[in-house]
Amino acid sequence: MMEEMFEEKLLSEWPVAQNWGFVLFLFCFFISMQLLGKRFRLFSSMLHSIFREGNRQSIFTEPVDNEFLTKILLCLQTVILTAVIIYCTLFHTRDIPFETIAQQLFWTLGSFSLLIIVFILYKFASTVLIGNVFFPKENVLLLNFNLFSILSLSGFVLFIPTLLMFYVSSAYYFCFYFNIIYFLFIEMLMIYKIYVIFFHHKSLLLYFILYLCAQEIVPLYLLYKAFGYLIFMMQNGTLWSQ
Repeated sequence: MMEEMFEEKLLSEWPVAQNWGFVLFLFCFFISMQLLGKRFRLFSSMLHSIFREGNRQSIFTEPVDNEFLTKILLCLQTVILTAVIIYCTLFHTRDIPFETIAQQLFWTLGSFSLLIIVFILYKFASTVLIGNVFFPKENVLLLNFNLFSILSLSGFVLFIPTLLMFYVSSAYYFCFYFNIIYFLFIEMLMIYKIYVIFFHHKSLLLYFILYLCAQEIVPLYLLYKAFGYLIFMMQNGTLWSQ
């Protein structure tokens, strides 16, 4: 009986969450349209720099107006959309008690976005710290440049699937698996970039594996554990409690 009342309350408050979601997606829409509009050259240059083989000179290409600001906004869009994907997954699979669904939306998106931002900053900082010790500085800059471009483009790629995942229940599973496949593709692409930029023409397979463990596998595992801890705290109602 209590579960039915809780589900009815969620359904009655869901339009409120959808209204706030509309604000977030509208913000992301304007950023995406700006990239496809006046800064389409930036969009094509990022794609070209990521997927071409001889991209050692990509960081020295002519910059586009407000390129850095546009990429920062797209990275922020990637963070928000990733947090929305996690929220939708939790909403469909787990019971996270909050007084209102709007409060649930704000706290979940806020905490997960903060965690993702910390993870991204760690990736950039650790690449610089470790890379400058073992590899040429230009290679470190190139890898971070590619990571920055991949994160920026992800904000554009994830927009439509996340929008459908949030508003269209029948499209949830299709969009969920699409996002999972995309994240796996991005991880494989980063591993390929690490090999090409740092370990190409080098017979150092053991060092390559150690680098992947230190820079890819361990941080992702820690991120997974941090998400699990936050979800556990939310389910038990102990997060942000007085």
